Amino acid sequence: MRRAKTILGGATLLLFLVAANVLIWERTLVWLYVTLGLALILAVGWLAAAFIGAGGRAALEGRAVGAVNAVVASAIFLGVCVMAYVFARYPDAAWDLTEEGRRELAEQTVQVLENMTREVEAICFFPDIDDKLAQISKKKTLRFLDTCRKYTDLLTVKMLDPHIDQASLTEMGITHLSPQGTVVVKSGARQKVIWFTGGSPRLEERDFTNALINVLRDAEPKVCFLTGHGERGINDEDPVHGASLLHQFLKSESYRPEAVAIKMSDPEVPEDCDLLVINGLAAELYPEELGAIDAYLDHGGRLLLLVEPWALARLPSGGERLRTWLADRYGVALGADLILAVPEDRQVTQEPQNRVRVQLTADQGPFQGLEEETPGVYHGCYNAQHALTRSFDQLMLLHAAGTAGKAKSAPRGVAVTDMLRTTPNYWAEEDIAGFTKTGEAKRDKGERAGPLPVAVAVSKTTETPLGDTQRMREARLVVVANEGFASNAQIAVAGGNLNFLLNAVAWLTQSEDLIAIRPSGKTAVALVLTPTQERAVTWIAILLALQLLLLPGGIIYLVRGRNR
Repeated sequence: MRRAKTILGGATLLLFLVAANVLIWERTLVWLYVTLGLALILAVGWLAAAFIGAGGRAALEGRAVGAVNAVVASAIFLGVCVMAYVFARYPDAAWDLTEEGRRELAEQTVQVLENMTREVEAICFFPDIDDKLAQISKKKTLRFLDTCRKYTDLLTVKMLDPHIDQASLTEMGITHLSPQGTVVVKSGARQKVIWFTGGSPRLEERDFTNALINVLRDAEPKVCFLTGHGERGINDEDPVHGASLLHQFLKSESYRPEAVAIKMSDPEVPEDCDLLVINGLAAELYPEELGAIDAYLDHGGRLLLLVEPWALARLPSGGERLRTWLADRYGVALGADLILAVPEDRQVTQEPQNRVRVQLTADQGPFQGLEEETPGVYHGCYNAQHALTRSFDQLMLLHAAGTAGKAKSAPRGVAVTDMLRTTPNYWAEEDIAGFTKTGEAKRDKGERAGPLPVAVAVSKTTETPLGDTQRMREARLVVVANEGFASNAQIAVAGGNLNFLLNAVAWLTQSEDLIAIRPSGKTAVALVLTPTQERAVTWIAILLALQLLLLPGGIIYLVRGRNR
């Protein structure tokens, strides 16, 4: 009986090993079921032999304990084989533990999903082809959309094969599809098509979020960029000085950017302008232009002003016309200064490029001990109470910024709020010409020390009715004492610059549901393995180590058996 038990036990283990290896390398179900069935039959026979061969109560108890241990070990081994089968047979039953798979949805994506008020359909077109990249793209798309559906019940997902469902393509007017996958985001009569491209195709979170914004909006606010005064051009693709990136991002969030000029013969801002943007000034605004902008704001208009005070100081009038208008009409103090960093080594001389670089952060550390009078108003450099910067925690980089803050007094009905401020290790240099000429500067008596205000948000109640309601329209302004941070180069370097700009546009156009931290682009490239490599990785990870442990154990068992 003892010899039979040994043969049955060894045969059982051998068959389990054969079944596991067949599962990974051959995946032949017939042989898998045969070997597993025989292994289970022999395991039952081994258990029977173990108990029958036990003589006497004491022996029975001792050997029963050994038998139970062997049963537990066999059950564990069987569980390993079952798990190997599940992962090999059903590869979708897996956790994506990559950096991309573990990344949570961006704040803006969650916000848009949770604020949905009507149904949106994500129609996914994936051709049924034997292409590894297409298969990876399909699986990642489904996982991403499943994650999005956790935040709303109004998002539905439909999978279609473009080779079969031609009628759906015709109905939606789609004539071109990507062979790697295409997703159509549709709500009512509005739809947005996302084509997958590149060496690692996938549904990017940024593209999907922008598509949601587009199809959920009933209208596209018109954003007018003033021209004629040396402003930064929205169609200028210069990688350093252009503003084409801002143009592209505004369009992606369903705005209509357009360059406009105020005619001197008939000075007025276009009636259909939802937001007027002045992105830098190399020439002074004429009184007629300021009058047209003032009338536009008096009727509930919106203005985003990006201007560098040191550049205004070079104008013939020193920019006093614009400064006086801002202070008298809207309570904004735009300084004739340039913010400089205090040298760490306390030396007067330092590289000018480093002196004019201003870094804004949410870190509270630099402000410790400075905010006893107004606790909780700011988190680091950002206003913690205003909708535009309430949860803002991104890094912003400004080059050659000045000061823009509250004036000593504001007109009636005007609310001015400081939005951005520097850390304490800066001061406002007023001798801009001297610093430009020599590259040297030090804080003189009367020059303000940091923290310094850099941007303000203004709200003003007008006398223009808001539709048929009893309320009056509200004029809004955001003034930033810097315009370089909206350039292509600065947007590409600091994600906080872009998020602040787009959040400012959202607040000014009363699209507060879009104020959030936006999703970034893709960060990882898919690793594609050949079928042989996949099987090798699975075999090494699951079976190789186990078999290396069992082999010496079996040899020791046989050697000990011969020496008894």
